Amino acid sequence: MKYSYILNFIFDFIFLTFFALILALYSWGGFYPSNRQAGSVHIKKVEGSFQLYRNGAPFYIKGASGNSHFEELANNGANTIRVYDTLNLQSVLDEADRHGLAVIVDIPLPKYDEQFPEYNDDAKNEELKLQVKYLVQKFRDHPALLFWNLGNEVRYPVKLFPNKFIKTYNDLIEIIHLEDPNHLVSTTVQRRTDILAIARHSPKLDLLGYNIFGTINKVPSHIESMNFILSGSFPYYISEWGIDGYWETAYTKWGASIEPTSTKKNEQLRTRYYDIQNAGDNCQGSLVFHWGQKHECSKTWFSLFGENGEKSEMVYTLNNVWTGQNKKNQDIGLDYMLLDGRGAPSSIVLPSDTFTKAELKLKKLINDSLKISWELYPDYCRLEGISEEIKQPKKITDAIASESGLTVTFETPMEEGPYRLYAYLENQDGFVASCNTPFYVIGKTNE
Repeated sequence: MKYSYILNFIFDFIFLTFFALILALYSWGGFYPSNRQAGSVHIKKVEGSFQLYRNGAPFYIKGASGNSHFEELANNGANTIRVYDTLNLQSVLDEADRHGLAVIVDIPLPKYDEQFPEYNDDAKNEELKLQVKYLVQKFRDHPALLFWNLGNEVRYPVKLFPNKFIKTYNDLIEIIHLEDPNHLVSTTVQRRTDILAIARHSPKLDLLGYNIFGTINKVPSHIESMNFILSGSFPYYISEWGIDGYWETAYTKWGASIEPTSTKKNEQLRTRYYDIQNAGDNCQGSLVFHWGQKHECSKTWFSLFGENGEKSEMVYTLNNVWTGQNKKNQDIGLDYMLLDGRGAPSSIVLPSDTFTKAELKLKKLINDSLKISWELYPDYCRLEGISEEIKQPKKITDAIASESGLTVTFETPMEEGPYRLYAYLENQDGFVASCNTPFYVIGKTNE
C-alpha cells in the first residue's frame, strides 16, 4: 500500500511536470488573477498572499452550496451560499440579501466532450455568449452577488493550442469582466491537469474553485505541487467539500455504495473543516456540500436537511466550526445497522416476500426521547444509464410490519432487485441521525 502511494505520487509528479514543461515551450505565461482592484469584490496580494476583498474589507468564504434554508445557514454562522444554476435567481439573491449572505452564482455551461464537440457549432457559441451577457447585465448590481462561477467541473481540455471550447470560454470571461467590473470570475475544477490547462489558456480567470471530498487532506500537497510547476501561487477556494462521496466508499458485490452513518459523517466533517484551515494562505474559504435535501445516490448521502426540513446532527457540527464555539454535543451516537444479523459489507441477499428484522446499534445508551422511523426504497446507487425518475425512486409503502425500540420487522418486496432500508433517529432538540443498509432481493425458487 505504501509503495503504491509512492508510485502514484511519482507518476503524478512526472506527468504534471512534463505537461508544464511542454506548455513552457509555447510561451506559457502562468495563471495570474486580475489586478482589477477598483471593484467592490476583488483580490490583491497582501504580504505575499492573495486576499479576497468585499466592499473594502477582507472576506473569507464560510458557507455551503445549495438553494434552500438560507435563514438557517446565516443563523449557524455562515456568510456565503453557492447556487448551481440561475433559475429564480432574483428571488435567490433577494432572500440571501435579507439574511446577510453573499452569493456565488454558477453559470452552467455545456460539458466539453471530445467525442461530441458541441462547441464546434459557432451559432450555439454566439447564442451562449449573448445569454451570459444578458444574465450578467441583469444581476450585476445586486448587493448579494459575490462573484460569478463560469461552469462547474468543466473538464477543461488539455491542449497545446486553443480549440473552439477554449476560445469560447475566454470570450465568456471577457464578456463578464466587461459587463461587470465589480465582480470576479471563477470556475471549479477537480483535476490538477485542469489547473495547468487553465493557466496555459485562460489566465484571466480571477480565482479557482476546488471540488474535493475524501482526499481533502491532500489539498496542501496538491497546491504545493501546482505552485512549483507554475512557478508561482494562485488564489483558490474549496468550492465543494464534505463527507466521502459514494464513489470513494466500499460497495456491495452488485455495486451498491455503502453509506457511512450520519455520526461517522459528523466525525469526517469536523476533521475535514480543520484540514481546510491548513490548506494554505491563498485559500479564500470553503463551501460544504450540500445545504438542503438532495437525492444523489441515496436520500441522505449529502443531505444536511431532511425532506421536511429536519436538521441532521451535522448541522450542529457546522455551527460549532463556523462560529468557533463548542456548544452542547448533538452527536446522537448511531453506530451501525444490522439487517438479518449482518452488516452492509456482507453484501446481504434476501428472499422475496419474507419478513426480516433489522436492528440499530448505538455508541451509548438509548435515550427514551429518541423518535425512530424506518423507510424502504428501491436502490440504484452507483448504477449508470438510468433515468432521473429511477434515480429518485418512490418509497415502498406498507413494507414496515412492526417496530420495537431499535428493532424493526419489514417485508421484503416481491420484485427482484436492489433495495435500501433507511433509519432515522430524532433527539429532543430536533436533530436527526440517519443510516441505511443496501440489500438485494432474489425471487423464491419453486420447489
